[in-house]
Amino acid sequence: MKKLWKIIKYLLYIIAGFLLVDLAVIVFFSVYRPVMQKADAIIVLGAAINTPALYNRTLEGLKLYNQGDSNVMVLSGGVDYPKSIPEAVYMQNVILQNASTVPDLVLDENAHSTYENLKNTRDKIGTRKSIIIVSDSFHLARAVLLAKRLGFGPVYWSSPSPGYYSADELAYYYLREVLAMIDYIPKFIFG
Repeated sequence: MKKLWKIIKYLLYIIAGFLLVDLAVIVFFSVYRPVMQKADAIIVLGAAINTPALYNRTLEGLKLYNQGDSNVMVLSGGVDYPKSIPEAVYMQNVILQNASTVPDLVLDENAHSTYENLKNTRDKIGTRKSIIIVSDSFHLARAVLLAKRLGFGPVYWSSPSPGYYSADELAYYYLREVLAMIDYIPKFIFG
C-alpha cells in the first residue's frame, strides 16, 4: 500500500509540474511582446459575436494596420450559433464603422476553432508567411505555437488591454486555456 501511495504521489507531482509549465508558457506569451516588424498579414482571431473580446480584438488589429504593421488584415471566425452572422463579418462591420480608410481585408467565415482559424488563413493568404496574431492575451500562446507549427514565420502577436474582463473572468479564461493547451498537444506535434 505504501508503494502504491508513493507512485500516486509522484504521478501527482508530475501532473502538477506539467500544469505549472503549461501555465508559465501561457503567462509568458501574455506578458512578453516581440519587437514588431512589418508582416505580410494581421490575423484577428474570432470570439463570440457582440462580445467585448471580439470588438476589442478587431480594434487592436485595426490599430496595427493603421500603424503600418501590415497591408492586409485577415478576419477569421465562423458562425458561433445558428442564425448569426459569421464572426469575420462582424469584425468587418466593426472595421467599416471605425476605419478612416478600408484595409485590404481577407475574410475566413468558416473557422470554428483556433486550429481552423490558422489553417484556413494559411490556405487563403498563400505565400505570405510573416504574421501578426491578434487575440486576447491568455489565448496567444496556443495561437502563436500553432501558427509556427503550421509554417508561419516570423510570428508576432498583440492583444488588446484585458480591462473588459473582471479578475474572476480572467482567472477562468487562464485556467480554461491551460486545459485547451493540453487538448492541442496533438496539433502542436502533428500540425
